[in-house]
Amino acid sequence: MNVSNRKVHKFIGLVVSVQLLLWTVSGIFFSFNKIDQIRGENYLKSVEQITPEKISRISFDEAKEIVIEKTYLYPISVEEITEEKRGSEFRGRNLPLYKLSSVDSSDKEVNVYIDPSLGKIVAIRTFEWRLWDLMWGLHIMDWRDREDINNFFLKIFSILALISSITGIILFFRPKSKA
Repeated sequence: MNVSNRKVHKFIGLVVSVQLLLWTVSGIFFSFNKIDQIRGENYLKSVEQITPEKISRISFDEAKEIVIEKTYLYPISVEEITEEKRGSEFRGRNLPLYKLSSVDSSDKEVNVYIDPSLGKIVAIRTFEWRLWDLMWGLHIMDWRDREDINNFFLKIFSILALISSITGIILFFRPKSKA
């Protein structure tokens, strides 16, 4: 079986090209968006540098007051989150949390997460954050949890992309055989 270097390069290029496209699109998305807006920091009235200390657990009404006082958002509902969910927008935070579904001045939905034992906003999640999170998952090829930058698929596709690039450069300078 005589498989030419060009055919192998084309096959690897075809396999890798979809992920290269996703890396490029997500990279462009990251470079054109400001991370402070993705994190919802633009909704905070001021960034406080207070060291958190335990207080007695706040009520739902107190959580709503914190959102009104500390952000430019209006809370609509409050729910307590006690269980970690795979790929959730509050992942990596200590539980329990209060999730306050809120709206901004243009009626866009914004979720605010408050630690009920600290009375502190720990995360703000917007549509832009969810889109960023999706793009991040595509970029690192961790489609479920969107956290593992050392996963098997990312390693394999990175190596294949490198091989494809190197063979492409070599084949560019090698004359085509007349077969």
